[in-house]
Amino acid sequence: MVYSLGAVFGVVAIILGVTWRSHSQAVQPVDYSGAVQQAVSAKVFPVLVPSPLPSGYVATSARFEPETYGATGDVRWYLGFTTKSNEFISLWQSTARQGAIIAAASNHGDCSGKQIVDGTTWTTCENPKPLARVIAKNQDGITTVIAGTVSFDELVAFSRTLAVAH
Repeated sequence: MVYSLGAVFGVVAIILGVTWRSHSQAVQPVDYSGAVQQAVSAKVFPVLVPSPLPSGYVATSARFEPETYGATGDVRWYLGFTTKSNEFISLWQSTARQGAIIAAASNHGDCSGKQIVDGTTWTTCENPKPLARVIAKNQDGITTVIAGTVSFDELVAFSRTLAVAH
C-alpha cells in the first residue's frame, strides 16, 4: 500500500511539474502617441493627457473608440497606466451620459462624495469590492473620469498633470 501511494504521489508530482504555469501577468508598456493623434484629429473634444507623465507610471492601454456605455455616435478616449506601486489608474473622456460612465468606472460604487480640485467640483465614488475609486466631472458635455485602485490623493495628483494634447 505504501508503494502504491508513493507511485500515485509521484505521478501527481510529475503532472503538476509538467503543467504548472505562473499566474503572474507581465504588463506590456504601450506607446500611446498614435492613439493620442487619432483622438486629437477627430476634433470631438480637447483630448487630455498627463504632462509630464508621473514618475513610475507605465502606459498599458490607449484607445479612441465608440463609447460602449453611450448612445450611437458617442466616443471615448481611454488611457490606462500602472503606477510604480503596481496599482492601476485610468483616464476616460466621453461624450456619453455622465451617470453611465461613472457607474461603469466605479463598478456601481457609492458616488455621494464631492471634492474641489483647483476650483472645479469633482464627484467622488468608491467601491470596496472590487476596489475602484473615481473622481469625475462633466464640463461642456464631456465627462472626464479618473479611476483606479490608487488613493483619492493620487487620483487628484494625476488630475493636476492633465493637459490638452496637440
